[in-house]
Amino acid sequence: MFMSRVRILAALIAAASAAAPLHAQEVEPAAETQNDAIATATDFATSLMAGATAALTDENATEEERLERFRVVLGDGLALETIGKFMLGESRKSMTDAQTARYNAIFPRYITNLYAEQFDEIIGKPLEVIDAKAIGARDVIVRTQFERTDASPIMVDWRIRKLRSGEHKAIDIIVSGVSIMLVKREEFSAFIATNGIDALLDRLELETAD
Repeated sequence: MFMSRVRILAALIAAASAAAPLHAQEVEPAAETQNDAIATATDFATSLMAGATAALTDENATEEERLERFRVVLGDGLALETIGKFMLGESRKSMTDAQTARYNAIFPRYITNLYAEQFDEIIGKPLEVIDAKAIGARDVIVRTQFERTDASPIMVDWRIRKLRSGEHKAIDIIVSGVSIMLVKREEFSAFIATNGIDALLDRLELETAD
């Protein structure tokens, strides 16, 4: 009986030893997947910045042409639908189809104008990626800094999300600790509470008029 127990114990130890490498193999791909996600998000953020810089510094284009090219670059790089819904908050649930269509027509130009002002501080300055980390299952924060000769570096965080389509898009760009998404969400909410949705749409159309 004693020998039978020894044999059973030995068999269990052998089975556990054989299973250990399999367990390690199961864990490793997950780590590689997260590393790949971080690398992809970092490449996306630096590529987006490079495209924006090229658009805004083209000496052969007029100021209006440069701004329009920047809008195209940023419009392609931003998750406009996600950002637009976030900035409206709960108010979007009570909007009519006509109001939603009107907002969707205005929003891309409005948000790219806002970011054009933010990018004015960092365009043409050397970029350095100093950190990147996964946030949840689909987001990566890429932290960058832009060196300045006469002042401290400008810090810019890029929140990059892998959409259900498989595409990567920026859902927030935080310049010097300021998130336009959060600031404008609060501003929109307060304005709508006082003036209503149509008044907000009138204001956005006015601010984006040429």
